[in-house]
Amino acid sequence: MITRRHLRTKVMQALYAQQLDPTDNLATGESWILKSSQDFYLLYITLLDLFRELHSCGYALYEKNTKKHLQENKNETNPKFFSNKALLALCNNEVLAAQSKKYKLKYWKNHDEYVRLVWDEITASTVYHDYLKTETNSLEDDQDFLVALFTKVIVPFERLGEFMEEVNISWVDDAPLANTIVRNSLKRITEPNSIITVLYKDEEDRKFSLELFRKVALNKAELIDEIKGRTPNWNSGRIAELDFTLLLMALAELLYFPSIPVNVTINEYLEIAKEYATPKSSMFINGILDSVVKDMTKEKRIHKNIRGMQ
Repeated sequence: MITRRHLRTKVMQALYAQQLDPTDNLATGESWILKSSQDFYLLYITLLDLFRELHSCGYALYEKNTKKHLQENKNETNPKFFSNKALLALCNNEVLAAQSKKYKLKYWKNHDEYVRLVWDEITASTVYHDYLKTETNSLEDDQDFLVALFTKVIVPFERLGEFMEEVNISWVDDAPLANTIVRNSLKRITEPNSIITVLYKDEEDRKFSLELFRKVALNKAELIDEIKGRTPNWNSGRIAELDFTLLLMALAELLYFPSIPVNVTINEYLEIAKEYATPKSSMFINGILDSVVKDMTKEKRIHKNIRGMQ
């Protein structure tokens, strides 16, 4: 579920923190990477669980309003939303319930004001109003509605970001990928295995981030030597800390990860630099890596498996 690129950003953050605080040891960095990766999965489950909480919140308001002589909000008394086939499938999904129970996720219970805020945002949205106007809906229509609701209303809602910051600051960085995976899950919510139950694609992915972190941390001096002389008046203080970290990681992959193709390594770090570093970082990093790869190739120091994968 979590991608190699996202794992690379976790390693980048751990190494960056280690550069700022040299007293951090390997165990500290490794523990942070594992916890941060696990937190990503908890965000995914939490976002899916929001739909169950919204159903509960909205239905409580629906029951309350239907008992009143003068209804406050006709949108909240419209039962169409609560009979949405895809939403009911999600609410009754045993895997989602089991994962929420397993990790004792009570974020929405502890911050129920955000559930109500999201509900109010939904009932005020065009997506919701258009859905209420349709007379009949197929299961596919109901799924499309949930996807549109999540994409166009829930994700852009600023208070949702506020909730993430309050619960776990790392969720802000995790949100874009988590949102994509949630959307994919919503599109196949009626399938038995629609809810992802594993964080890593396979055991190799689980080990990747820790191995990358160790290779950079334990071979830092050698990796720095590869950069020396490739920029005018080079010294570590003249390169932005984040650019420096990304360069060391890329060099470690080139030298110590035979299953990862050279072009994959370069492309991954250029994309990460564009997202996390300065506007000129990707050009700078590309120039250094291009020089390093040419020299290493000439010296036959890069050894890659032909069948290597990202």
